[in-house]
Amino acid sequence: MKLEQLQIFQNLTEEEMQKSLVCSQAVIRKYRKNQYIFRQGEYPEKLYFLLNGDVEVGSINLNGKVTRISKVAEGEDFGEIELFLHQPAYSGYAKAKSETKVLEVSKSFFGGKCEKNCVHHSKVVFNMLQVFAEKADKNNHQIEVLTSGNLRQRVAIFLLESCGLNDKVHLQMNREDLALYLNTTRPSLSRMLLTLQEEGSIRLTDRKTIEILDYEALQLEE
Repeated sequence: MKLEQLQIFQNLTEEEMQKSLVCSQAVIRKYRKNQYIFRQGEYPEKLYFLLNGDVEVGSINLNGKVTRISKVAEGEDFGEIELFLHQPAYSGYAKAKSETKVLEVSKSFFGGKCEKNCVHHSKVVFNMLQVFAEKADKNNHQIEVLTSGNLRQRVAIFLLESCGLNDKVHLQMNREDLALYLNTTRPSLSRMLLTLQEEGSIRLTDRKTIEILDYEALQLEE
């Protein structure tokens, strides 16, 4: 993903974007596979945007067990909660799962005043508000799915809400990530999808596409 494609730079000219990068002391940094971008317990200083690659965000309890794990999509930000809530340490970690490129923006750009009252500064801050609002809406939607009932009901609701006009669901995540999203295990998710296919409700076209064959049957699961 190119810098100008990031949502925080929407409606900015090339000149305004470049000025924003200077004002924010932003840097593009590359990370090797399995290299930590930040570790749990470290002090939050930057806001991160994934340009290319795969980033895993998670947390570890006192026993060393990973208790929360999710993936960051290209273009998404991460590390914002601790940063903007002024928490003294990250409650989780961020790790590159492949060769990864990240835009890192200094905290001071969002927390301080712009002495010149730059238009581009205001635009970027406004865009960030929209990014956070959309992220909150996405999280609220996931909560609605997770509290909708058992796994069968959660899968049915997810499929119905994700299908396009051609009754096909084009998955934006792999099975493992989808299982995490639905708060289940990958084997349990796979078994449920196979069950729905055997019942004639869906057809697993390929690993990224699911065709809904019986819309009404899935609606009855809600």
